[in-house]
Amino acid sequence: MSISAAIAPRNEKLRVRNPVVSGIFYPSKRQDLDEKIDKLLASAAHIVDRDPEIGACSAIISPHGSLDYSGAIAAKAWKAISTRDIRTIVILSPSHRSFEPGIFMPESEAFSLPSTTFFIDRLAVEALLHSSTSLNLSDIPHFEEHSIEMQLIFAARCFPHALILPIIICGADDQILDALFSNLRYMLGDRLPSTLLVLTTNLAVDTDADSCLKRSAAFVESVEKGDAAQLSSFYGSEPSFCGGSIVAAYMRSSFFSGSAAIIYGLGSSVAFAEEGEPIVGYAAIGFQGKVV
Repeated sequence: MSISAAIAPRNEKLRVRNPVVSGIFYPSKRQDLDEKIDKLLASAAHIVDRDPEIGACSAIISPHGSLDYSGAIAAKAWKAISTRDIRTIVILSPSHRSFEPGIFMPESEAFSLPSTTFFIDRLAVEALLHSSTSLNLSDIPHFEEHSIEMQLIFAARCFPHALILPIIICGADDQILDALFSNLRYMLGDRLPSTLLVLTTNLAVDTDADSCLKRSAAFVESVEKGDAAQLSSFYGSEPSFCGGSIVAAYMRSSFFSGSAAIIYGLGSSVAFAEEGEPIVGYAAIGFQGKVV
């Protein structure tokens, strides 16, 4: 069983989630933003040129630092799905604020950016809400979270007409996360070939650049090996690996079955961090396999 794609709302008075880090994490003017994203994506073109099948990844891990800090890494992740025909983008993000534990989908009907407006797949939202009592409908976590927005600025250049399903996860345990991925898989049904899953996470946060890169590389190695159990040793030490539990749950799910993790980029904010500012690790990872 599956639901058909939602039609974009036509109500003139849409409930819209406006940008919260425009002009801070990325340029606030459309032309400036488009030019910057296009340049970053162009710099990652060698990823697809090397192997055209790479552009057909079914899911990606992408960071959510500011565009200057992590944009070059994020562009590599988004380039890894650039050859697919995507009509629905599911973005799973950790919460960086303290809310009650749970999974939060927006009440809003659209997310706006300087470059475009993405409509939310309301049918998918309603279907998921009826699948579990752990899922909540609330705009508040989405109004205060930047991670999904940092993915949408890339989606705007790659798949500007796709519907989106933004999901924020706060303190959910493995059982709840496993149920979420199971329900997502069932709900998407025959829409899966035209769906992209985006798992957004930063990696190690450390005062020492070498330690940051070493810990980040260890996390990436576990992902590459498909070792979801090993990932649990990383994400208990916040703020490091903020979306680590989401990645682990994905790798335990049927979405990951038969997929291979491919590393496209690993880096950190060391080149941009000011004295005394923590160093943050970033990675671009794609999951390549048959989308069924």
